[in-house]
Amino acid sequence: MSTIASAMGRRLAALHQSLSPAEQANLKLILGLSAGRLVPDKQAGSEAGRTAVSEALELLCPYDVPDPRGVQYRGRPAFLTDDLLGVLIDEAEQVGRTAVPFDEHYLGCGGPVADRLATSRELAELVAGVVPKAVATGVASYLFYRDPGQGIIPHIDTDIFSLNVLMMLVHDHPPGDPSPSALYMHFPDGTDQRLQLTPGEVVIFLAGTQAHSRTPIAENERVTILTFGFMPEGAPLENYRR
Repeated sequence: MSTIASAMGRRLAALHQSLSPAEQANLKLILGLSAGRLVPDKQAGSEAGRTAVSEALELLCPYDVPDPRGVQYRGRPAFLTDDLLGVLIDEAEQVGRTAVPFDEHYLGCGGPVADRLATSRELAELVAGVVPKAVATGVASYLFYRDPGQGIIPHIDTDIFSLNVLMMLVHDHPPGDPSPSALYMHFPDGTDQRLQLTPGEVVIFLAGTQAHSRTPIAENERVTILTFGFMPEGAPLENYRR
């Protein structure tokens, strides 16, 4: 079964190479939507679909890394000082006042500090040390989870965030909560990885290849995240900007 599914994934990737740019974008969208549904599905009947879609997306991955699955980096970078983190949290609070509903969270465009950081040398060097030949799109976004039940279902990101730098700013939840909202990575074999991030912690992952989600927040829980998009070196910038 896995051999057949892998072959199907290679055929999908080959089909992608034969299409026009518009057709490629449509196929990538279909693959991404399929991965969002199939990869976290633990039913045995979904195994072939999970493998085929994941194989195709990994073959189409535009970044040269040893393994496109999972998290490429997790930690607190040296440039993210307590002072800078405090400034970003303050900016997020201001941006959050006018953030708009978007899917199952609220979205705010980056403010002046986040926008400068999006194209900074420090962030570029961090990403380059993990994923070579990835360059900033200049897109920074604040994400806010405020209402009980808000989260993000398993999905694959669009090209704007094909490489996603995700920075946890705030996570408030009741003391003793045994299972607060968390970021999840979902893998083709039906397994997943829970990432409980603390404020100031950063993860880098290939969000255009790796299915991921955020579990819903509960009553009296709040999450604020800052994300930065990156694209492959030499890619048409218009494909990676809003």
